Amino acid sequence: MDRDGPSVQLGNGIEVACGDTRFFLDPRKVTEEGICCISHAHSDHMPSSFASGPIHCSDITLRCMRGRVKSMKSKTFLETVEMGDSPLVKASGAGHILGSNMFLLDAGQKVLYTGDFCPQDRLEMEGARPQKCDALIIEATYGNPRYKFPDRSEMIKVIRDWVEDMLDQERSVVLRAYPLGKSQELITMLKDFQPRLHGSVLETTQMVEGDDIRFDYLPFDPEHVGPQLVISSGGRGDNGLSALRKKCSADVSGWCLDTNARSLGRMGWGMDQGFAYSDHADFYEIMDFVKRCDPSVVYTHHGAEDTLASEIRKRLGIEAIPLKKEKKGQTNLGRYC
Repeated sequence: MDRDGPSVQLGNGIEVACGDTRFFLDPRKVTEEGICCISHAHSDHMPSSFASGPIHCSDITLRCMRGRVKSMKSKTFLETVEMGDSPLVKASGAGHILGSNMFLLDAGQKVLYTGDFCPQDRLEMEGARPQKCDALIIEATYGNPRYKFPDRSEMIKVIRDWVEDMLDQERSVVLRAYPLGKSQELITMLKDFQPRLHGSVLETTQMVEGDDIRFDYLPFDPEHVGPQLVISSGGRGDNGLSALRKKCSADVSGWCLDTNARSLGRMGWGMDQGFAYSDHADFYEIMDFVKRCDPSVVYTHHGAEDTLASEIRKRLGIEAIPLKKEKKGQTNLGRYC
């Protein structure tokens, strides 16, 4: 950006400043010192501290944060927090998980922050739509050219066919996915098979539900006779799953595309199958999104920042700057993909 444009840096989340106006994007602390925007309720984007001030987020994200925070002080704050209504912020769907938002900021120039995003429509969720902007702040989870996902509509058919085949063989099926986001997609995708929800997936789905959204499922029952479809988190521990006879398990994650997936904890716990189905954009979707937003500068973050910035400069001729952060203590991205 030129000297009169907004500055972008890491600090309290991603900070965008123009004159006296400051925006905190997915901040670690909600404060009145700036306009706070929260893209979604995955823990690597959700604040860890809530001090004061309104927040810009979706109703679903607020509901999930109320259910996920641990401290009573944060719970009390979120029960009465004012929703942001600044004319300088325009929210739109990010297509990542239910309630996920992008934010278009009026910071002297137009700045678009995607958070985690997916541009492809799938099931009952609309993908993220490119928006013309002067500066684009974009995630880089799969920001390497080696990541190209199979068509998601085809993968939905593949997953459904595999589940149906296993159940027809009188085998129970355990699908492992992150409790918030991917699990709700699987419930919708596989509702014809009466999915049963295990542990944190059940708790999280109940947390997501409200007057605006309901899902069709049953709780996991280890005493149930006969084969069943179970959706479970990727966490360690059995919690009754060993009661399933003739069980087969599959991981549902974009990292299943990677030959090094085992190093990320994927398909390392006796999985029988892996499906490369992601709620993130792959490298080529990211590049197309950048091109269609037509920014003067791109800031990359949250993953392969350096590689993506280099490829944007090389392939699109657009200035691109990686937003770097300390790796120590960084949340494993593989948990949410």
